[in-house]
Amino acid sequence: MKRVIIAGIIILALTGCIKRVEEKSETFDDKKAIAACEQVIAEYQQALKRELVSAMTSGGPVGAIAVCNVAAPAIADSFNARPGLDIKRISLKQRNIHFAPDSLEVAVLEFFNSTVEIEPLTYSNLFTDSAGVIRFRYLKEIKVGQLCLKCHGNPEGFSSGLNAALAEKYPQDKAVGYNVGDSRGAFSVTLTFPEAEATITELLSENGR
Repeated sequence: MKRVIIAGIIILALTGCIKRVEEKSETFDDKKAIAACEQVIAEYQQALKRELVSAMTSGGPVGAIAVCNVAAPAIADSFNARPGLDIKRISLKQRNIHFAPDSLEVAVLEFFNSTVEIEPLTYSNLFTDSAGVIRFRYLKEIKVGQLCLKCHGNPEGFSSGLNAALAEKYPQDKAVGYNVGDSRGAFSVTLTFPEAEATITELLSENGR
């Protein structure tokens, strides 16, 4: 797996709203933090995929739209009930306007989108925000797969039912026109300390680490 650290360039572009932690706490282990983020992303992705495959099997792409509209946010909420953890899916061409990326995420997504890497890229950074709260940000790129094209491909090939469902649920939808291998967006995880310490331990113990 490839990792890309682009924190310096991005943070300089954010007019000083956040700053990187130059001297990490002796108790902070970035490898464990990254492993925990990867674990929660994998669990979230698997849970969402199960719902989508089930919906596609029973109701086709129209059924999958209903899952994304209702089930996906509920799945994210279930993970975000853990202390100090926030996970979401973001994109420069979002379908749900309530999940628009923040300024740091936009910069990372633009970088991801500018590359031609086959494997998903990642970004991580430990920083303090303007209120002095320490947070760890981790983003993992989402690549477009063949199944994604059912709802995110060329809309001219969508059924009238699917186009109607998208117009109803997402009237400002921008998440179409993708091809296999495109950068679709990213999973964005934020760990807030010290609350997230217990969550990291729990996630890693679940995975036997």
